[in-house]
Amino acid sequence: MKKAILLVSFGTSYVDAAEKSLGCICQDLADETGSIPVYQAYTSGMIIEKLSGQGKKMDTVDKAICTMLDKHITNLYVIPTHMIPGMEYQKMVRAVEKYRPAFQELKIASTVLHEREDCGKMVLLLCEMLQFQHDYTYILMGHGTEDRANIRYHQMNEAFVQSGIVNVHIASVEAEPDLGDAMQVIEKQGFAKKVILHPFMVVAGDHARNDMAGKEDSYVTKLKGAGYQVEAVVKGLGEYAAFRRIYVDKLRKLQS
Repeated sequence: MKKAILLVSFGTSYVDAAEKSLGCICQDLADETGSIPVYQAYTSGMIIEKLSGQGKKMDTVDKAICTMLDKHITNLYVIPTHMIPGMEYQKMVRAVEKYRPAFQELKIASTVLHEREDCGKMVLLLCEMLQFQHDYTYILMGHGTEDRANIRYHQMNEAFVQSGIVNVHIASVEAEPDLGDAMQVIEKQGFAKKVILHPFMVVAGDHARNDMAGKEDSYVTKLKGAGYQVEAVVKGLGEYAAFRRIYVDKLRKLQS
């Protein structure tokens, strides 16, 4: 019996951001198991191609699994870094499942916010990690999706309110709730002097650096244009050890 772990992400072309987040997750998983090898794969062909043009190599899910089969891996534990069970997660599951007959054991972990109850747990974790201050307003930028799993972002906002935290808001780049929704709430509340932005993403890649903190048509410029003082923290959730514990816990559950 030979075991292996596969960490699967959408991917990023920002190698430094990947090392600070995905690289640390890989290391934490390796530290947890000791002798079980950890492989990595991206689901975005566009990002893999872009990295290749930079002389960087990253496997697709298919390539990584074929490599493991060549090495006679029999037991595979797949850890996705996806925040919600949307289209990218579903795509990954389909890619992995077709190899199930080739393994003695194949287990796939759930996403970070797989069920509604995960939102309340995430609120507590974010409070621990980010140490929200009452004097500031926070906007956490998520990705967003057309998939029905996008409801998790709405449920995160509900979970903050239910926890008595009214100065933290989730806003996504590609769906709702968006920045406009967050700004409407902030304006009605009327007490925001300074807005702190932070990615609600594992990796602080293109969206965090450009859509959130960029110099043109970004969260920063729009909020400043509305008269707010703004601070952008370009740091992925995967850079926090407390957040990375989620993936270690998921691995433990798969192995139990």
